[in-house]
Amino acid sequence: MLRAPRLSRLGVLLALTPVFVLIAAACDSSDNSERLAAQRLFRNVLISQDATAEADVRIEGLVDELPPDFPLPADLEMDLLGSAFTDTGDSRRLIVGWESDSDADALFEFFNDALRDDPWSIVADPRVRGIDFIRFVDADNPGFAGELRINQENRTVIILIADVDLGANDSSDS
Repeated sequence: MLRAPRLSRLGVLLALTPVFVLIAAACDSSDNSERLAAQRLFRNVLISQDATAEADVRIEGLVDELPPDFPLPADLEMDLLGSAFTDTGDSRRLIVGWESDSDADALFEFFNDALRDDPWSIVADPRVRGIDFIRFVDADNPGFAGELRINQENRTVIILIADVDLGANDSSDS
Protein backbone atom coordinates (compact mmCIF):
# COMPACT_ATOMS: atom_id res chain seq x y z
CA MET A 1 0.00 0.00 0.00
CA LEU A 2 1.31 3.44 -0.91
CA ARG A 3 1.40 5.96 1.90
CA ALA A 4 1.72 9.66 1.37
CA PRO A 5 4.23 11.64 3.45
CA ARG A 6 2.44 13.86 5.94
CA LEU A 7 1.64 17.32 4.69
CA SER A 8 1.14 20.15 7.14
CA ARG A 9 -2.37 20.64 5.83
CA LEU A 10 -4.18 23.28 7.83
CA GLY A 11 -1.09 25.29 8.77
CA VAL A 12 0.15 25.62 5.20
CA LEU A 13 -3.34 26.35 3.88
CA LEU A 14 -3.97 29.03 6.47
CA ALA A 15 -0.57 30.59 5.79
CA LEU A 16 -0.74 30.39 2.00
CA THR A 17 -4.32 31.46 1.37
CA PRO A 18 -3.65 35.12 2.31
CA VAL A 19 -0.33 34.92 0.49
CA PHE A 20 -2.08 33.93 -2.76
CA VAL A 21 -4.62 36.72 -2.20
CA LEU A 22 -1.72 39.17 -1.86
CA ILE A 23 -0.08 37.73 -4.97
CA ALA A 24 -3.34 38.12 -6.89
CA ALA A 25 -3.57 41.73 -5.76
CA ALA A 26 0.07 42.34 -6.64
CA CYS A 27 -0.39 40.84 -10.09
CA ASP A 28 -3.20 43.30 -10.80
CA SER A 29 -1.07 46.21 -9.64
CA SER A 30 1.49 47.98 -11.78
CA ASP A 31 3.50 48.81 -8.65
CA ASN A 32 6.55 46.55 -8.65
CA SER A 33 7.10 47.12 -4.91
CA GLU A 34 3.82 45.32 -4.16
CA ARG A 35 4.94 42.36 -6.27
CA LEU A 36 8.25 42.22 -4.42
CA ALA A 37 6.48 42.43 -1.06
CA ALA A 38 4.21 39.51 -2.00
CA GLN A 39 7.24 37.56 -3.20
CA ARG A 40 9.13 38.21 0.06
CA LEU A 41 6.10 37.22 2.13
CA PHE A 42 5.70 34.00 0.16
CA ARG A 43 9.40 33.16 0.56
CA ASN A 44 9.25 33.89 4.32
CA VAL A 45 6.28 31.54 4.74
CA LEU A 46 8.19 28.77 2.99
CA ILE A 47 11.48 29.36 4.82
CA SER A 48 9.68 29.47 8.18
CA GLN A 49 8.78 25.81 7.64
CA ASP A 50 12.47 24.88 7.34
CA ALA A 51 15.07 27.58 7.93
CA THR A 52 17.77 25.56 6.13
CA ALA A 53 15.73 25.17 2.95
CA GLU A 54 16.68 26.70 -0.36
CA ALA A 55 13.64 28.55 -1.70
CA ASP A 56 12.53 30.28 -4.86
CA VAL A 57 9.32 32.10 -5.74
CA ARG A 58 7.78 33.22 -9.04
CA ILE A 59 4.84 35.57 -9.37
CA GLU A 60 2.74 34.55 -12.41
CA GLY A 61 5.24 31.83 -13.30
CA LEU A 62 6.38 28.31 -12.51
CA VAL A 63 9.60 27.81 -10.54
CA ASP A 64 9.75 24.15 -11.44
CA GLU A 65 8.05 21.62 -13.67
CA LEU A 66 4.71 20.23 -12.62
CA PRO A 67 4.82 16.50 -11.96
CA PRO A 68 5.02 14.45 -15.18
CA ASP A 69 1.59 13.80 -16.70
CA PHE A 70 -0.10 16.01 -14.11
CA PRO A 71 -3.62 16.61 -15.47
CA LEU A 72 -4.72 20.16 -16.21
CA PRO A 73 -8.21 20.92 -17.52
CA ALA A 74 -8.35 21.98 -21.17
CA ASP A 75 -11.88 23.39 -20.97
CA LEU A 76 -11.70 25.04 -17.52
CA GLU A 77 -9.46 28.10 -17.58
CA MET A 78 -7.05 28.55 -14.67
CA ASP A 79 -4.92 31.69 -14.24
CA LEU A 80 -1.49 31.02 -12.74
CA LEU A 81 -0.94 33.21 -9.66
CA GLY A 82 2.51 32.02 -8.78
CA SER A 83 4.59 29.18 -7.49
CA ALA A 84 7.34 28.41 -5.06
CA PHE A 85 9.58 25.57 -4.04
CA THR A 86 11.72 24.65 -1.08
CA ASP A 87 14.56 22.16 -1.26
CA THR A 88 16.20 20.76 1.88
CA GLY A 89 18.37 18.22 0.08
CA ASP A 90 16.26 15.35 1.47
CA SER A 91 12.93 16.60 0.21
CA ARG A 92 11.47 19.11 -2.16
CA ARG A 93 8.13 20.89 -1.98
CA LEU A 94 6.47 22.59 -4.93
CA ILE A 95 3.52 24.88 -4.34
CA VAL A 96 1.50 26.29 -7.24
CA GLY A 97 -1.51 28.57 -7.02
CA TRP A 98 -4.14 29.27 -9.64
CA GLU A 99 -7.38 31.26 -9.76
CA SER A 100 -10.34 30.46 -11.95
CA ASP A 101 -13.77 31.78 -12.81
CA SER A 102 -14.84 28.15 -13.23
CA ASP A 103 -17.09 26.61 -10.62
CA ALA A 104 -15.20 24.94 -7.76
CA ASP A 105 -17.37 21.82 -8.08
CA ALA A 106 -16.48 21.46 -11.78
CA LEU A 107 -12.77 21.77 -10.99
CA PHE A 108 -13.08 19.28 -8.14
CA GLU A 109 -14.86 16.79 -10.42
CA PHE A 110 -12.20 17.18 -13.11
CA PHE A 111 -9.27 16.60 -10.74
CA ASN A 112 -11.08 13.88 -8.77
CA ASP A 113 -11.63 11.93 -12.02
CA ALA A 114 -8.25 12.67 -13.65
CA LEU A 115 -6.22 11.76 -10.56
CA ARG A 116 -7.79 8.30 -10.46
CA ASP A 117 -6.06 7.39 -13.76
CA ASP A 118 -2.68 5.62 -13.79
CA PRO A 119 -0.08 6.57 -12.59
CA TRP A 120 -2.09 8.67 -10.13
CA SER A 121 -4.03 7.31 -7.20
CA ILE A 122 -6.24 9.25 -4.79
CA VAL A 123 -5.53 8.65 -1.11
CA ALA A 124 -8.36 10.85 0.26
CA ASP A 125 -10.79 13.50 -0.99
CA PRO A 126 -12.41 15.14 2.04
CA ARG A 127 -14.17 18.47 2.30
CA VAL A 128 -13.15 20.51 5.35
CA ARG A 129 -14.81 23.84 6.17
CA GLY A 130 -15.86 24.40 2.57
CA ILE A 131 -12.47 23.54 1.09
CA ASP A 132 -12.12 20.45 -1.11
CA PHE A 133 -8.92 18.47 -0.59
CA ILE A 134 -7.66 15.80 -2.97
CA ARG A 135 -4.65 13.90 -1.67
CA PHE A 136 -2.92 11.76 -4.26
CA VAL A 137 0.23 9.79 -4.96
CA ASP A 138 2.16 8.84 -8.08
CA ALA A 139 2.55 5.06 -8.41
CA ASP A 140 5.67 5.56 -10.55
CA ASN A 141 7.37 7.71 -7.88
CA PRO A 142 7.18 6.27 -4.33
CA GLY A 143 8.51 9.48 -2.77
CA PHE A 144 5.83 11.70 -4.28
CA ALA A 145 2.69 12.88 -2.50
CA GLY A 146 0.45 15.69 -3.66
CA GLU A 147 -2.51 17.59 -2.42
CA LEU A 148 -4.92 19.88 -4.24
CA ARG A 149 -7.01 22.40 -2.32
CA ILE A 150 -9.96 23.94 -4.09
CA ASN A 151 -11.74 26.84 -2.42
CA GLN A 152 -14.61 28.91 -3.84
CA GLU A 153 -14.60 32.57 -2.86
CA ASN A 154 -15.11 35.36 -5.42
CA ARG A 155 -12.99 33.31 -7.80
CA THR A 156 -12.02 29.71 -7.25
CA VAL A 157 -8.55 29.31 -5.75
CA ILE A 158 -6.67 26.10 -6.54
CA ILE A 159 -3.49 25.26 -4.62
CA LEU A 160 -1.27 22.31 -5.50
CA ILE A 161 1.23 21.15 -2.90
CA ALA A 162 3.61 18.45 -4.07
CA ASP A 163 6.08 16.85 -1.66
CA VAL A 164 8.88 14.66 -2.96
CA ASP A 165 10.97 12.58 -0.56
CA LEU A 166 14.22 12.49 -2.53
CA GLY A 167 15.54 9.54 -0.50
CA ALA A 168 12.56 7.32 -1.38
CA ASN A 169 13.74 6.87 -4.98
CA ASP A 170 17.26 5.96 -3.85
CA SER A 171 16.01 3.21 -1.54
CA SER A 172 13.75 1.74 -4.24
CA ASP A 173 16.64 1.52 -6.72
CA SER A 174 18.79 -0.68 -4.48
